Amino acid sequence: MAKNCYRSFTIIALSLAIILMSSCSRVQSKENYTKNKTPREVLGFYTEKEGTFPGSQPTVDSQYNNLTIIAPFWYKLDDKSPGSLIDSVTPDHKKTVIQSAHEKHLKVYMVVHNLFYETVEKGKQVASNVLINERNRNVFIQNLKKEMEQFKYDGINIDMENLNLADKDSFSLMIKELSDALHTDGKVVTVSVPANTGDSRANPWSPWFDYKKLGRYSDELIIMTYDEHNPRTKPGSTASVDWTEATIHYALKQEVPPSKILLGIAGYGWDWDTTANKAVYSSYEQLMDQKNKYKAKVEWDSRSQTPHFNYTDKDQHNHQVWFENSESLEFKLNLVEKYNLRGIGIWRLGLEDPKYWKMIPEKIKVKK
Repeated sequence: MAKNCYRSFTIIALSLAIILMSSCSRVQSKENYTKNKTPREVLGFYTEKEGTFPGSQPTVDSQYNNLTIIAPFWYKLDDKSPGSLIDSVTPDHKKTVIQSAHEKHLKVYMVVHNLFYETVEKGKQVASNVLINERNRNVFIQNLKKEMEQFKYDGINIDMENLNLADKDSFSLMIKELSDALHTDGKVVTVSVPANTGDSRANPWSPWFDYKKLGRYSDELIIMTYDEHNPRTKPGSTASVDWTEATIHYALKQEVPPSKILLGIAGYGWDWDTTANKAVYSSYEQLMDQKNKYKAKVEWDSRSQTPHFNYTDKDQHNHQVWFENSESLEFKLNLVEKYNLRGIGIWRLGLEDPKYWKMIPEKIKVKK
């Protein structure tokens, strides 16, 4: 009896040892997988609470080890005073967020945009008023320098979208002048550009951006590789893997160095009401709530390498939902490694699948 007990104990001990060694081996292989990789930047766009969407700060607090930069979405061009800025938060709030990020060893980039006026056309004109006038460009650049110095920003992200085609060269010139001015202060200049594939799949706002010049003058281009399908199109993937790869090919053809490219990553999805012909911008959490509420089944689209599901709501309206999750993110991170890109830019912190933060350090080495 004692021998049998001893034999059983030995077998159990050996089994436990094998399981432990296997577990340690998996951990080590994961560590080795990223250890020798090139460090990548992980930029997260940062916003305050918006309606039912949570603010970005809780994600920064919990995931700062998987981030390198935050880019607060606080400033837009002043429509009354060309070259001036309208900010959406108080100076004290700016200081609190920036200081907290710096204590976590994160860089902070100031985002300036021309969005959210009464009309899209107004945003276009407000940008044009700055771009085409040398004096206004100088006022703009001096205001940026002053703001960045006062609040200790590490860099800037210019997110001017839907420009006049006639302002294409003026925009490139402004980025050159801005870089010349800010590089003397040791600041980083980044530009958000709409995804361009060089063909009919290009974002309709793409022609106003000269990738070649912007890639030369700026330190980083954040390619907004999301909204391949959106409220203006039929339902479909937010960013299919082939389309995403085509945007990288286009940027490289325009001689943008891979070391300057941040690949845009969506943290959200679109819920199309195909009966009413409208789409709603939604967080991952909201979409999962809808899925559970209507007992929908998530399916995987192997062509786009993204998830989607259908449901019928209480009003008998049919819905198609396309979104991004950690599995679709993996395919984008594979492209970052394949083309040796600088990293990724996530729009926006707080909307994403929480499992992003497990996938990111598994697939890429986060720069620190």
